[in-house]
Amino acid sequence: MAAQMENPFANPFPGMNPYLESQRLWPEVHNKIITEMHRFLRRNLPFRYTVIMDERVPVGNDPSRDAPARYAEPDLAIRGGGVRERAVAAYQTEGRVTARLPLDDETPREMFITIGERSQEDPVTIVELLSPSNKLTSGHGRSQYLDKRQRVIFSETHLVEIDLVRRGRPMPVEGYDGDAPYRHLISRWPTRPEVDLYPFRLQTPIPDAPVPLLEEDADAVVPLGALFDDMYEQDYYSNYADYNSDPEGRLSQDDRQWIDLLLREKGLRT
Repeated sequence: MAAQMENPFANPFPGMNPYLESQRLWPEVHNKIITEMHRFLRRNLPFRYTVIMDERVPVGNDPSRDAPARYAEPDLAIRGGGVRERAVAAYQTEGRVTARLPLDDETPREMFITIGERSQEDPVTIVELLSPSNKLTSGHGRSQYLDKRQRVIFSETHLVEIDLVRRGRPMPVEGYDGDAPYRHLISRWPTRPEVDLYPFRLQTPIPDAPVPLLEEDADAVVPLGALFDDMYEQDYYSNYADYNSDPEGRLSQDDRQWIDLLLREKGLRT
């Protein structure tokens, strides 16, 4: 007999919920995750930081009509400053991989955050939360994003790239041949082209996202998994997921069987 979940509104998955990657839900989910990160950083960064959320509205697929953007129209950009002392993030993933950014590679964005030092303009860190439009090879979204990504790679700006969607082709890195569908990429500008890559799967929690700052400051650690679970519960996403069907996007047979078993054990699939 299937066990009933103690909290029917809680995220039934240990980490990323693949049902929130649907074409219908992801644009809203993307913006809500950015909102939660914005709120967390605004509450936890020192006063010398500014944390501003903004929105860009893309126009069709014509890159010439896209709003001009310095520093890759980031979802989140950090300027200056330091952070309060924090505990080191505990990663429950496949482990950190030292990979490399291709330096010769070449989207529409929803919401983004600009974090800056009140007296400075240039960002210290850019944080991107990818969408399928950034990863699909059709249209201009991927080439636009890769072009903007390249600008950051050749600047003195850290890059944090968070990928929580299985659709599309992963962003290019060298030195990682695994097939984990999700990843955090942490690129610290002094050590480029080497990056820290944190691949993870449906079966593991979403790891915290370390956000590098200036050299003298500790990383800001965003508890992304906890923020995601809170968002899922508080916004009643359990009412919008059809758990009797497979989620959109590619799934291995092992993942499909694991999802089926998990949902049946929790009484969410008949």
